[in-house]
Amino acid sequence: MNQLMEIPLHTGPEMDRAINRTDFFRLFKSICRASGFDNFLVLQHIERGSRFDPTANFHLTNVPDHQKPALARALTEDRGAIYSRTLAAVTPFASGLSFETMTGEATSSPLQCTLALPLHSPDGRRFWLLLEGHRAAPGHRELAELMLDSMRIFARFHEKILVGDASAQLTLREAEVVRWTSEGKTSAEIAIILGLSEHTVISHITSSARKLNAVNRVHMIAIAVRRGIVN
Repeated sequence: MNQLMEIPLHTGPEMDRAINRTDFFRLFKSICRASGFDNFLVLQHIERGSRFDPTANFHLTNVPDHQKPALARALTEDRGAIYSRTLAAVTPFASGLSFETMTGEATSSPLQCTLALPLHSPDGRRFWLLLEGHRAAPGHRELAELMLDSMRIFARFHEKILVGDASAQLTLREAEVVRWTSEGKTSAEIAIILGLSEHTVISHITSSARKLNAVNRVHMIAIAVRRGIVN
């Protein structure tokens, strides 16, 4: 019933031409069509105790906007099927649930599957591609094809879309503070250079680190360099 893609997406011309969200939407949707899934969700990993935010954590999906809040709540409140397994999993896994079941909507299909594929960005952030539909879990060969195509598409999606999104999140002042921090300046020195209070500089650094998902200043600078925020 579920046949392998005749032409893997990572070798096709559509991959090379993908430069915007619409292009990547079509690529991820193509995975669904080729493998018998109905929906996809590119999801940013969150740590235990946090809550999924459909605006911040859902990067690309064909799930209708009005269903996203319910799905975010369902993923957050999940205690075993998907969310809790992503906290420790480093390999793909399948759950016998559909998005409809998770959000409390009725389903008439005896086959339900949500497949979770782990993805990683060059700066160390974790993501997941969830594929959902009324079908059986994929076998080993199909899973390998899905994982390969997902990794290749996500790598380009990160390069063309997510890097720019993260850079755009910083205000001009935050980017300026990050650049001076990368030059080895202390908060007090940056305050003098920019004519700000040291407290304001520290606030900008804290905000920048949060937006870049950095754990400290060194990590923040490393991410900023990789993303071209700092030359």
